[in-house]
Amino acid sequence: MYPNPMEAVQRYIDEKDFGMALEILMDMHQVNPQDPQVNYWIGVIFLTVGQCDKAISHLLVASKVAKKEAAIFATLADALNLDSRPEEALPHARKAVALDKNSEFAHRILGEIYSVLRRPVMAEHAFSNAIRLNPSSAIAHLSLSRLQVSTGNLDLAAHHFQQAFELAPNEPSVLISARDHPSSEITQQVLQNIEAALTAPDTRLTRLEKARLAFTAGKICDDIGDFPKAFHYFEKHRSDYYKGYAPDSQEEFFSAYETVFNKQFFEDRQDFALSSDRPVFVFGMPRSGTSLVESILSAHPKCSAAGELVFFEDQILELTGGASDAGSYFAAVQNLDRKTAQKIGRKYLSLLDGFGKKNFRVVNKLPQNFEHLWLLALLFPNAHFCHVQRDPADTCVSIYMTPLASKHTYNENQETLAHYFGQYRRLMRHWHKVLPVKIHDQSYEDLVAAPGEHRRSLVAHVRLPWDDACTHHENNDAQVFTFSMTQVRKPIYTSAVNRSEKYSMHIQPLLKALSRDD
Repeated sequence: MYPNPMEAVQRYIDEKDFGMALEILMDMHQVNPQDPQVNYWIGVIFLTVGQCDKAISHLLVASKVAKKEAAIFATLADALNLDSRPEEALPHARKAVALDKNSEFAHRILGEIYSVLRRPVMAEHAFSNAIRLNPSSAIAHLSLSRLQVSTGNLDLAAHHFQQAFELAPNEPSVLISARDHPSSEITQQVLQNIEAALTAPDTRLTRLEKARLAFTAGKICDDIGDFPKAFHYFEKHRSDYYKGYAPDSQEEFFSAYETVFNKQFFEDRQDFALSSDRPVFVFGMPRSGTSLVESILSAHPKCSAAGELVFFEDQILELTGGASDAGSYFAAVQNLDRKTAQKIGRKYLSLLDGFGKKNFRVVNKLPQNFEHLWLLALLFPNAHFCHVQRDPADTCVSIYMTPLASKHTYNENQETLAHYFGQYRRLMRHWHKVLPVKIHDQSYEDLVAAPGEHRRSLVAHVRLPWDDACTHHENNDAQVFTFSMTQVRKPIYTSAVNRSEKYSMHIQPLLKALSRDD
């Protein structure tokens, strides 16, 4: 052991050598598993490297022992929020603020949670308190900037981003967020700072920070029309972000979908259905236009946007006991009974109440729900299903340029992306044959070419009367959190059509792999 192990831990954390810090902490944890300080710092490290589940378990232990430490409860709330559990996070964040009303960190985390819960007024209040307590907090300004982007207040968002950049021009989280401010006057300086950070011989950046900075540099270069340089950055640190895609396993998984989810499967379970026609599901591949469709629909006064709800992913994971292998998955499917299924459905409907009880429709636009359509169709045969499609090359190039969550392992390289895209198309063909619901296929290209016609068909599909508010989706004040959050604040434009042509010389492996699936 070290003479003063906590001093050593702090030094290693300052140097971003989290492996060594964690090694010391784990030795200490073995001696005293309930030590709140040790559990807290283990939680901080796991949170920093993106392992929220491990962080939460240690932070929970710390919170049960050190019941008056605001930092522990704020960090626990942060971890739960990042793990897509904002409702669970909220009481811990509130407790952190109650324990230390002068903690900028606690107010900021409370604001982050309110933002995710789509309570922007409360979020802005919390962020403003954080800035009042510490006007030099670049991260607080950055948080308020992100909130303003999500609500469409782009000028105010740019102001707070500039404040953050002036306060911390080399802070990775600030530089990474520059992708949301393509018209900023400081974009070129941001790019220079990113390039300096990525090439510095003594850099202390984590692998994840390097990857996200490279994606931001690529986005900036794409915005200014330097496509070769942009693509260089999109590929430079990709292996630090994505890994582990297994094409054979993915094919076996979707083959099992085709075997298990046949017409008889749905006929045998017709009594699972709930009668509600309130849910609207907008799905497809990421970057296919789902945010635009959601924005058009939720502009209707009787329809609200719920964003990308991971509810069904969480429910399926609970059914499988946390296992993700095909055997556990399909065993859970076959064992699902009517009582359990309807409990899930009623829980989902209760969740939708949080987005406005008076609205006739609530849109869940999680693209990946195309994998879970069997459950959605079983529970809600009267719901409204909208499948958004975009040109394959344009879709894949846009995905390739975007730092989606690392769980999207298919984004590892051009061939793996094309392979998964082929599997998605295969599964959608199957769903069209067997699902006992009507799926509305919406072409992105058709929507932007003839918006008047296709807006009306979308509204008609969800069985709402036409409302002229849907003509100006860009005025929709609903929060948007996806990578399209700045684009959906603009009137419909056609410049994203055929955008893959700008990268044609760089994406030959992708194009060849896509052509094999045709």
